[in-house]
Amino acid sequence: MKVMLLVMLSAVMLLATLAAPAPLQQKAHGAGELKPFPQQVSYPGIIKPNHVSQSSMNSSVSSYYDYWKATYLKNNLSSLPGGYYVKGDITGEADGFDPLGTSEGQGYGMVITVLMAGYDTNSRTIYDGLFKTARAFKSSNNPNLMGWVIADSTGAQGHFGSATDGDLDIAYSLILADRQWGSTGTINYLAEAKKMIGAIKLSNVTTNNRLNLGDWDTKSALNTRPSDWMLSHLRAFNEVTGDSTWLNVINNLYNVYSQFTAAYSSSTGLISDFVVGNPPKPAPQNYLEEFPETNEYNYNASRVPLRIVMDYALYGDTRGKDIANKMVVWIKGKTGNNPNNVKDGYQLNGSNRGTYATAVFVAPFISAATTTNTHQAWVNAGWDWMKNKKESYFSDSFNMLNLLFISGNWWKPTYSAADTQAPSDPTNLTATAASSSQINLSWTASTDNVGVTGYRVFRGGVEVGAPTDTSFSDTGLTASTAYSYMVKAVDAAGNLSANSNTASATTSSTPAAGINLALGKTAVASSIEGVGFEASKATDGNSTTRWASIEGSNNEWIYVDLGATQSVNRVKLNWEDAYAKGYKVQVSNDATTWTDTYVTTTGNGSIDDITFTANSGRYVRVLCTARGTVYGYSIFDFEVYSS
Repeated sequence: MKVMLLVMLSAVMLLATLAAPAPLQQKAHGAGELKPFPQQVSYPGIIKPNHVSQSSMNSSVSSYYDYWKATYLKNNLSSLPGGYYVKGDITGEADGFDPLGTSEGQGYGMVITVLMAGYDTNSRTIYDGLFKTARAFKSSNNPNLMGWVIADSTGAQGHFGSATDGDLDIAYSLILADRQWGSTGTINYLAEAKKMIGAIKLSNVTTNNRLNLGDWDTKSALNTRPSDWMLSHLRAFNEVTGDSTWLNVINNLYNVYSQFTAAYSSSTGLISDFVVGNPPKPAPQNYLEEFPETNEYNYNASRVPLRIVMDYALYGDTRGKDIANKMVVWIKGKTGNNPNNVKDGYQLNGSNRGTYATAVFVAPFISAATTTNTHQAWVNAGWDWMKNKKESYFSDSFNMLNLLFISGNWWKPTYSAADTQAPSDPTNLTATAASSSQINLSWTASTDNVGVTGYRVFRGGVEVGAPTDTSFSDTGLTASTAYSYMVKAVDAAGNLSANSNTASATTSSTPAAGINLALGKTAVASSIEGVGFEASKATDGNSTTRWASIEGSNNEWIYVDLGATQSVNRVKLNWEDAYAKGYKVQVSNDATTWTDTYVTTTGNGSIDDITFTANSGRYVRVLCTARGTVYGYSIFDFEVYSS
């Protein structure tokens, strides 16, 4: 899957405090831009090139924008008239479609377009066209996110899963759009931003406060892409919603960076394209079949310095300043203070991997150097190098974002006082038993003066869920038991509605022996080989799809959540060629402490139909300990049966 790259951060004013601010509220604005280019902001504690005038920098930015727009911004989709997109190459499978661009590029384009409004008199039409495409090409997993591939086919719309970086940029651009044009026009930018922020939290914020790679990835994933760590974006999300989750994610990502660099790059401050594990470590080579150097500072991680320095520029977090400065001190020494000597790839110890100076590597190092005037000569030389560098979609788009930041033309969206009006109460709540352990709920949506961001589901007066849409599945219930529910709506300010009507349902009796308890249930794995090989493929009842772990690792696992405690005495495994010679079948009540029910060191693949003494548990795991091939592990079907 392509880098599906991230999209830049915000900038402008320094906030001295990290306390949670009041949520952002919609304003009614008049026609025209409220933040027309050039804004030429001076960020506190940040230097600019001082060998050219501000007017000259503005001219360089607008000239580069003209080139970028003419080269990459397109409006020729026969399958979506009026839909704009940013044309760019991808790395990864496009499932037979002819790819034209990615959600990464869409995010870049939407941020760039809204920041250049005023200079480009057609910017709002273009922006709305970019948003139209983003919405049409919705994710196959979460309709409030964007699928990562754009192709001129209606079949591609809703076909692909998401990429975290693209959605972060798109959501952030919607906040900028609200501050640029207001949200009283055809598109309610602020409401759409809140909708996406809620979807990103639902699908991409993991249980360990990292950001996963897309909505196809698991919520328990430890794998993360540092180029997705758009810290100032996350602070803007916090300002819009008042949700401290985003501050928790920021703090944890700083901790992950500190642990990683202390162990692997103490002298350079570099970080690998992908990070896995806890404690964090570089991903293996060729992770997710991206390219061989995924364990090094390469074409994904090259974007990290801009993300980091913008958190200092906008919010004054000195952790960002310290990280940026460490990288710059190293790269200046490495290159002899010559930006043209930067290479497109480094090992974590600073040894060269690449051979060429390209803007996606050079420009972020220039942005990172703006934290102190001791780097003034480097910033000046870097600006001169960047402003005329024209290469390809990826490098040029990221160069454009750095030019906007360094020149002070990436402004920070402001926010206003808190909303005090609660949403209307949800109506028409219904409850339907789906199994012996699950009840499904649905209701009619609430309305709000600013926008409903989600709902709170209560079972017997106790909150059991917080969905963002109008349905919820309550799992882990007891068979043959009656349950009662009610729902409340919540807006971005945290205002709760009155109660909905009450709805009740009774779970069915315990399933009979011979029924596959794992069918359609949630599955979690220690790793996946890539898109299309998720843990859920082993429990979907389709013997042509499969879970596959990363290659080259012996200790990998997959477990299924049965939804409720069951008495289990049989597991059936349909292995693909990549089988386990050694593995254990285990059960658990909490997915933390596991009990062995079956152990083998002589597995030979094919189909293993295993019976054992009955054990009770909600979770059943296959813990693979020894590979039968040089690859990883792969299972077509993971079936569990009760005694």
